[in-house]
Amino acid sequence: MGSATSPPLGEGFAAMLRRSVSLCLLTALATLTAVFAPAQHVFNRHQVVLDAQGKLLSWSQPQEQAYDRVMRLAWDFLLHTVPVESNGLKTYLTYCCFDEKRLRATRDWPHDPASTFAAFVDSALAYYAYSGDRNVITAVQQMIDYHLQHGVTPANWDWAEVPYASSDAGAREYIGGNDVVYCPQIGEKGACGTGDGHYVIEPDKAGALGMGFLRFYELTGESRYRNAAIACAEALARHVRTGDFEHSPWPFRVYAENNKVREEYSSNVIGSVRLFDELIRLSLGNVAEYSQARLKAWTWMMAYPMQNDRWIAYFEDVPIFSLSQERLNFNQYSPMETARYILLHPEYDPAWRTHVAHLIRLVERRFAVDVPDATVAYPFIPLTMTRKMKAPAEPGTQWGANAISEQIEDMNKMGSHTSRYASVNALWYEVTQDTAAKEKAFRSFNWASYMCRPNGVVNVGPVDQSIWFIDGYGDYIRHYMAGLGSVPEWAPPGANHLLRSSSIVQSISYLPEDVNYKTFDAAASQVLRLDFTPRRVLADGQELPKRADRGEVGWTFDPHHGVLQVRYENSHVIHVLGH
Repeated sequence: MGSATSPPLGEGFAAMLRRSVSLCLLTALATLTAVFAPAQHVFNRHQVVLDAQGKLLSWSQPQEQAYDRVMRLAWDFLLHTVPVESNGLKTYLTYCCFDEKRLRATRDWPHDPASTFAAFVDSALAYYAYSGDRNVITAVQQMIDYHLQHGVTPANWDWAEVPYASSDAGAREYIGGNDVVYCPQIGEKGACGTGDGHYVIEPDKAGALGMGFLRFYELTGESRYRNAAIACAEALARHVRTGDFEHSPWPFRVYAENNKVREEYSSNVIGSVRLFDELIRLSLGNVAEYSQARLKAWTWMMAYPMQNDRWIAYFEDVPIFSLSQERLNFNQYSPMETARYILLHPEYDPAWRTHVAHLIRLVERRFAVDVPDATVAYPFIPLTMTRKMKAPAEPGTQWGANAISEQIEDMNKMGSHTSRYASVNALWYEVTQDTAAKEKAFRSFNWASYMCRPNGVVNVGPVDQSIWFIDGYGDYIRHYMAGLGSVPEWAPPGANHLLRSSSIVQSISYLPEDVNYKTFDAAASQVLRLDFTPRRVLADGQELPKRADRGEVGWTFDPHHGVLQVRYENSHVIHVLGH
């Protein structure tokens, strides 16, 4: 199998020369327009690079190669450098984070396998289609296989055969994290909820990882992944409730054995909605029950958090908050992922423009803000609260880039959450053609790129220098892939890459002027950036027509950006040929 960046073979010398000259000119232009900031402007160990307007570019130049390089560096580290711990397992299987100098697990802190592995599924499936590198699939398959073997609840429990969200650091079996151990580390007494507690699950993570299992079924056809996804959906459908101001459709934390609630509220229902959507589409499992559960969750979300902005409770390593403290656990994950879903499925929300614009502004207003110091409370938190912000001073906008904090309980600026914000803005631009959103996405992606080192180590942020597998990798790479799908010109020129597919890409090969791939669905669409002009596009061996309208079955090609868009029905194997 050829590399996705392999140069075309067998073409004439003149054509090769033209291509080489063009690439050299592009590189030279990029170098001329990039301005290296004064020496004192070093950001996360990188020299700051600005454009002529003094706005942030990526540290990795030329700019058009930057996002590709960041992803490659991160994957290379994961595939070739992550060590095996003393328990005989790769670090990411039993630890949340690691130390860069020792290349070993760094702290006694709860692991977050469900959210981490769910994010890695998204990253690996998208990057495999982009690069043709099957090694990323192998690595992530090891993660979800381990979770299935060592981290689901017993079949005879109330919440049966669903994944634990958390585990103890270094533990070979996932059963939740012992909060009695972790709470004193944050100044809490007793069992405060950090790490969830033994035998406690987070239902929203069953939705997220359940979707990951289902997507791996679509990739491999292996029934064990389908069955695992259905088990998650069955548990969610069986336990859904109507919900109100204080109660979400599923509690945030619950004892799996007996359904005893530990924490009542989480606004994060979108992962479960996605799981129900896909099972319903495929007619798998109890579709009628899934439809009813989905409707309850969606109706509640639109009636409550969409109206009152109580987007709280997602992260596993924070304590249980009382109603008087709940606003401290406001986070950007739920509103941003809800905004993404609505942009992808506007048919479910007649007011999608208003709602998505509001969610983006909300996150900017609360998380793209200057973080003062540990003694200053935020204006939207009552002054009577005793908790204060714990992060050091960090600007909310840096060289024109919005930098996003994680949650009120941890206001450090972070690469993964800034790249999430960037990808949602890129999608908003794709859907609405709002060029201001494209600019915001571009600058924030550039900011997030500074978290990646040349050796592939990705810090959580410039102040929080810890290294987490979710923040630096799983929930980082996937947003760059989403951004390239929305703005194909950000993918590197002079190379062939599939940027986005509406269906899982089961196999792909890149050859000179030849891209061949197979998808799970027979009706699907893709976006590719090519280094050649396609002459024919075949679907199961039959030529697709070239079209002017990308909404029709067939293909369109933008020669200025090298962007091919393909749409087909009743086919699985697509062959793009330039000869």
